[in-house]
Amino acid sequence: VLIIVLLFTLVLLVAFYAINFLLRIKDLGKNKIRAFECGFVRVGKIQNSFSIHFFIIILMFVIFDLEIVIFLGILVSDLGSYVRFLMIFIFILGGFYIE
Repeated sequence: VLIIVLLFTLVLLVAFYAINFLLRIKDLGKNKIRAFECGFVRVGKIQNSFSIHFFIIILMFVIFDLEIVIFLGILVSDLGSYVRFLMIFIFILGGFYIE
């Protein structure tokens, strides 16, 4: 049964890819590689600058948010797992405090 499901998935994947390849819009114009800014055509030079501080904060949030979600499953196991979770959580909070 597993082999049939895997083969069906592979055939479906190849079929969708082929349909997408055959029905795609072939627009090779310059508008495809130009910057898109809120639906307006850009005028002049636009600088893509952003603060690296905000980028680091976002990156830390994503990493630590995923870690917390992963470790929440540990809480239902036993008391030893709960203690390990608290140690990791304190380590994460320490990283936020240092940042």
